[in-house]
Amino acid sequence: MRWLVTKALTIPIVLFVVVSILVALTTPILDQIMMKSIEVEIRRAIFTNPQYANVPMEIKLQMAERMKEELIKALGLDQPWYVKMIKYTFSLLTFQPIYARVLTTRIINPGSPDAYLIVLERIPFTVYLFTTSSILTMALAIPLGLLAARRPGGIIDRMISTWSIFSISMPWWWVAMVMIWVFAYQLRIFPGPEYQTDWTNPVSVAYRAALPVLTITLTSTGVVAYRIRSILLDILTEDFVMTERAKGVPERMLLFKHVLRVAAPPIVTMVLLTIVLSIVSGAILTEAVFNWFGLGTLYWEAVVSNDIPVILVLTYISTLLYLITRFVLDILYTILDPRIRRA
Repeated sequence: MRWLVTKALTIPIVLFVVVSILVALTTPILDQIMMKSIEVEIRRAIFTNPQYANVPMEIKLQMAERMKEELIKALGLDQPWYVKMIKYTFSLLTFQPIYARVLTTRIINPGSPDAYLIVLERIPFTVYLFTTSSILTMALAIPLGLLAARRPGGIIDRMISTWSIFSISMPWWWVAMVMIWVFAYQLRIFPGPEYQTDWTNPVSVAYRAALPVLTITLTSTGVVAYRIRSILLDILTEDFVMTERAKGVPERMLLFKHVLRVAAPPIVTMVLLTIVLSIVSGAILTEAVFNWFGLGTLYWEAVVSNDIPVILVLTYISTLLYLITRFVLDILYTILDPRIRRA
């Protein structure tokens, strides 16, 4: 258990290093954003304020200069770069409000520039899309992988091999566009990317998610089933399998009770990392093609609009989720593999 404690202690260290590097690279840009915010605030408070309409321009300029100096001092922009870097890093790590430059919220407190709220309102939709797809994929891939491993070279094995080659070879965005053209525009079974979705209505969200979930499941199942088949085939050559067969253990019991138990750690790792990596990146291409209201679309919007605060928060949350997932996997390994517990 000591190694689990050690890994838990490495999480804040890794977070600090990652965030520090990001902030160090973006501090000049953040300073420019803050200075631009100061200029907007001064213009709003003095130059466009009807209260000062009759004040001479010379007086307005003096007031603006004084207000600018006060705001720069209040925001700490007059401090050395390393002090500002530490301040930005601490603010990000402690979830203190950091305001977006362009983007705003749509559901939670609509119109708010709080970058954390902007990211928070998108997370459930990405989790819903990719978790549902992953559950369906594994529900199909595990039985298919078992059947393929049980009879290598059989019909199911060849079918899965062909399916996986097709999934890997075809550009994903092209497959998604074909699915949209067939099911949304020709058969009109599912809504297209332009469908006006009420993102606060679970039924509307589920209807909108049907086509992307179907597409992700179809393009992922073959690859995942082939990986599971490869894992199981390696295990089926182990000595303990030969021993169990020599004892007369039925093949079905051997697969489900012994082989799957040994294969559980790599399969669980593959499933969890696939889900989390899809969530943290929002699978940018997936959400872009289907115009899905998730983290992938948010990444794209933040990059296009040069909204550095949102990119920083997205990267921080993504890193945090990934590290937590790796730690959870370490715990699951100790449960699934007795050898790790003894170590």
